[in-house]
Amino acid sequence: MRRRTDRPRNLPALLTELHAQRHTGTVVVTGSPGGRIHLRAGRVSAVETPGSPGVETLLRGSARLTDETWTAICAAAESADGDLAADLEAAGLLSRHAFDVVCTSAVFDGAFATALTVPDSWEMTEPAPMPWAGPSFTPRSLAAETTRRLEALAARWGAPPAQVARTPVLASSNPSARIPPRYAALLQAVNGRRTPRDIAFALGRGTYAVMLDLARMHELALVFRATSVPDTGRRSTAARRPERPSAGLGRVVPLPRRSAGRHRTEHTDDG
Repeated sequence: MRRRTDRPRNLPALLTELHAQRHTGTVVVTGSPGGRIHLRAGRVSAVETPGSPGVETLLRGSARLTDETWTAICAAAESADGDLAADLEAAGLLSRHAFDVVCTSAVFDGAFATALTVPDSWEMTEPAPMPWAGPSFTPRSLAAETTRRLEALAARWGAPPAQVARTPVLASSNPSARIPPRYAALLQAVNGRRTPRDIAFALGRGTYAVMLDLARMHELALVFRATSVPDTGRRSTAARRPERPSAGLGRVVPLPRRSAGRHRTEHTDDG
């Protein structure tokens, strides 16, 4: 089959083109972690990926919603074909603004997480159903923020963020007694086997936020990285609630040259 050379060679270029076309649909990316990017009129409305906690995990991991409350609200919204955010607000559980903040965090964290690895392939599909609707963003703004986060983490850790994300974290044998509660919660989640991504799922926090806090704790000698850990490409093993599959994003990730039908990865010279 002949390859088409007039199409975008990577995901950021594809998303930029789809943004110009005001395209609505879903880009499905396979690989580790892989996932799905949802587009609404060319803007990214959601990024679902096993590489970072999604909206459900972020909400259920907070003290605002119990598992039972979340299940009941979702069931009511689904049966009535309603608006999940409106139902949460009507029940006095979460304001629309707070819900949008969580959705925004999930989108940018998903973009960051999927930029850490090179996907195997990608394809465009019809719009996949979403149980909620939050703010949407231009591909350019997501790519810019993803790059900023990668550079910030690389500077703090002194190592590629992709390597840090998949390396288990260990706690210091003599942690300080006076640390912020946020750091104390992270130390409790560190068991010598969990990676930063695992810890993010265990605590119901964003992957980037956890990696940034761990970097600061590393500077304070509260935690350190295990060494000589092979890259298995595995997904998070932290205990978590099931979420739907996900996608890949970020200009720093080389992605496939597009052809008719399914698309497979071709690395660029700087990949």
